[in-house]
Amino acid sequence: MLKVYGRSDSSNSAKVYWLLDEIGQDCERVDCGGKFGGNDQPGYLAMNPNGKVPTVVDGDLVVWESNAILRYIATRYHAVELWPEGAAERAAIDKWMDWSATTLTPPLGRLRKAMKAGEELATTPVFAAFGLLDKHLADNNYIAGNKFSIADIAVGANIHRWTLLSIEKPELKNVIDYHRRLLERPAFVSRIAQSLT
Repeated sequence: MLKVYGRSDSSNSAKVYWLLDEIGQDCERVDCGGKFGGNDQPGYLAMNPNGKVPTVVDGDLVVWESNAILRYIATRYHAVELWPEGAAERAAIDKWMDWSATTLTPPLGRLRKAMKAGEELATTPVFAAFGLLDKHLADNNYIAGNKFSIADIAVGANIHRWTLLSIEKPELKNVIDYHRRLLERPAFVSRIAQSLT
């Protein structure tokens, strides 16, 4: 059985649990990182030299980096409805997964840390990224088009955290409508909306 090292309050771990729920795939969960610790221990670092969660172990195979894990699980369990086999369809999904990892997640993470520490808030890159996404969602029901895919799972935690930001922010109707669509998915509710703050 697939073994997942992670924790429910980690957005990157939550993405993996969400995907597994979407496809009805069980896993052996090993609480790791944050309050559970263990991710700085030699045994864990031998699997994942970054010392972060999640890490997935499938037999002799070890996969880390949450978006790589999403792709692996979708391929491993033939979830073609979420990760189609066509090159063009995968490219549409990949570009948004990579965009989320490089353009959306880092400034949102820095903003959330600054809010907790009472430091000056760098809102411009966050607002710009979500503004771009809002424009995209004006013509698309989901991130990679009009079908739910692993791109939505890659971005969904950030969307939820946007709705929780307690600062004055732009009214992005399409992002909010998209969040409502995600809330119609039980796995999103249980793994993201009820687990992440």
